[in-house]
Amino acid sequence: MGRKLIRTCLWLVGGLALIVVGIFLYFRITEPNPAKGPVAPLKQQQGETSYRLLIIEGAPVEPDSYGIYDPSIEYSRDGSVGWLLYSSVTGNYRPAGKYVHTCLARTTDHGRTWTYVGRINTSADGTLDLGDGRKLDGVWRYEVSTLVRDDGAPEGDWKLFVHKYFWSPQKDRMFAYGWIAMRTAHDPAGPWSEEVPLFGAGRNPPAPYHHTQVDVNALSPDLSHQVTYSEMGSLCHDGSLYLSLGAMWFLGPDKIVLLRSRDHARTWEFVHTLVTRDDAKALGYSWLDGSSLAADHGHFFLLVTPGSRKLMHDGTLAFEFDSLENGTLKRDSAGHPTIATYFPVQSSLLSGPGGGQSDYDEHNTGGGLLMPQFDLRAYPHVFQIFSTGRKLTAP
Repeated sequence: MGRKLIRTCLWLVGGLALIVVGIFLYFRITEPNPAKGPVAPLKQQQGETSYRLLIIEGAPVEPDSYGIYDPSIEYSRDGSVGWLLYSSVTGNYRPAGKYVHTCLARTTDHGRTWTYVGRINTSADGTLDLGDGRKLDGVWRYEVSTLVRDDGAPEGDWKLFVHKYFWSPQKDRMFAYGWIAMRTAHDPAGPWSEEVPLFGAGRNPPAPYHHTQVDVNALSPDLSHQVTYSEMGSLCHDGSLYLSLGAMWFLGPDKIVLLRSRDHARTWEFVHTLVTRDDAKALGYSWLDGSSLAADHGHFFLLVTPGSRKLMHDGTLAFEFDSLENGTLKRDSAGHPTIATYFPVQSSLLSGPGGGQSDYDEHNTGGGLLMPQFDLRAYPHVFQIFSTGRKLTAP
């Protein structure tokens, strides 16, 4: 009886392994080639690009710093003061640090220069409760934050949303043990409220962390199988707060969706799925990730980073909304999203992971769109942000 059980278990394990290998091979064989997609000629037209490295004046000099990433820009109501939320990667751990903090900088010259304000979210060592008495040591990280001005909100006009998750040397990034948190303030310089665990995904995060206010998976049948959400973009328009979310399943980025709140983030509704893996395939890529929302001269845009195993993060694509209220993008006759403009990464940098998880504010005229890019030659400061000097729309 025992031998039969062992044989059955081995058969099941072997069958599962074959299924996993089959799925892997399928995606490898069917992976699109970016060189044959519509983005390739846009790269050729623009030629070699060179952007200005963004320096945060007055930022503390940390001996174990690996640089800064994940820019999010938002300007004051009159457009005179700009605020930059970004990730700071630190920690004496190879290859690229174990702590990811959220920091804030300020500009009064429309993005020509930036001055350090402070650290908003501090990444720290922690112990994860796995249940049944099991524990795991690691780090709580704050990544891919987005800053938005939500005028008229009783708790303050400013909100930040950030992906908080657990990381350990043994497991790496444990997204299932993570959620999107929210903080509010009357002034970006602070003080900021305590963080609220806002968005979860179905059963994730599991107990004892299952205290998020909104189960995003329950907002639409289209989202019922997502594992987690990340890479947010934010925008307020006509009294509504919009968030773009990257929905992830067990094989990685799946789709980008749009949520809306009409009551300053008290309640949320699903608006529409913005782009999918099918859209990525039509563009010559495997996925679209790193979302952001932006406005420029009355036009609204979704910014995304196309990626594949050949080119992990290949710059920034801007898609114009046909209707922000309905969450629909402008599409061609075949139903594919129309590229409004493309921002390539700098090919002169040694950048295997690439870059492109950008953000934009129309008041940032001294810096234009801000793009992060990975540069191995600058090690250990491999995470960098650049001012492209470019707008989304023609002047």
